[in-house]
Amino acid sequence: MSNITSPPDHCERLLGTRVLVAAAYSVYSVSGTLANVLVIYLVCSFKKLKTTSNAFIVNGCVSDLLVCAFWMPQEAILISTGRLENPTYRVFMEGVFFLWMTVSLLSHSLIALNRFVLITKLPTVYHTVYQKRNTEWMIAMAWVMPLAFLLPWLFGQRLHEVNLQCPKLRLYVFWGHEVPASSSYTAILSAVTVLSQTIILFHCYFRIFRKVQISLKRVSVLNFQVVHNLPCSCPRKDKRLGLYVLIVCCVFTVTTEPFAWSALYGLFQPLPGGVATGSWLLLCLLFVLNPFIYTWKNEEFRRSFRAVSHYFCIDGFYRNIRYSSPLSSMGR
Repeated sequence: MSNITSPPDHCERLLGTRVLVAAAYSVYSVSGTLANVLVIYLVCSFKKLKTTSNAFIVNGCVSDLLVCAFWMPQEAILISTGRLENPTYRVFMEGVFFLWMTVSLLSHSLIALNRFVLITKLPTVYHTVYQKRNTEWMIAMAWVMPLAFLLPWLFGQRLHEVNLQCPKLRLYVFWGHEVPASSSYTAILSAVTVLSQTIILFHCYFRIFRKVQISLKRVSVLNFQVVHNLPCSCPRKDKRLGLYVLIVCCVFTVTTEPFAWSALYGLFQPLPGGVATGSWLLLCLLFVLNPFIYTWKNEEFRRSFRAVSHYFCIDGFYRNIRYSSPLSSMGR
């Protein structure tokens, strides 16, 4: 990375974008951390939620939590203060972000494939494919594969100091005046990952919807489990299932496709600042929305959340009574 100097007028033009990105990182960080921690806590605390399908959801939440709780706050501080970190640390943070982002994207495919096998195949096939050992290997490979692709990029980095007169706005993988040329490797890899995950998601959910349309066995919209005793005519269930599948596909598409195509286009031509920033913030929004799109229609998650909320409300109520009663005051 060569030394870069930014004239004052360029800094002034970037001021609004820096404020926008820093504010978005701050909001995403807080909301994404709370949402992902909540899902992980519920799955670990309630036995009914400890299923194979939820294991893949938790795997995605862990990677999203790492992005929201560790990477986003540091980037927000960097953009706001203009602090320049050590080049080695900068490369390390870009590498781990690529790892966490790719694991999050792969988790979408694992969830879709799990639901595809669960709904369209026989129960014996599902239990054979998703044995405990096989599930553990799938989750492990979701971390090992991105790391294997990341190692050539890490070893190929050439560390140079950056001298800036104003804070630098980094959009990670975009090729242009604000990002070093070495990011082209991660740009291509990230775009290919997004596009491949999109194909897998649409294929799996389309096959699921077709299966539900033509089969006597219907699917519960709330927990994606096969139900054997439902009547043949369930148009309302089909519509709700179709709406849920459409929402999942739309959220994933809207948040990832602009980023993928912008990254590929940016390899050849500089991107307009608004396009690059907008597509990047949409991608970062996916790390916040992941816990909601996979749990908001699940009745078990709803019951667990209500139980946790009820417990904390009752516990806080009795705690206030205990410390505010006259007898407790006399005892103290």
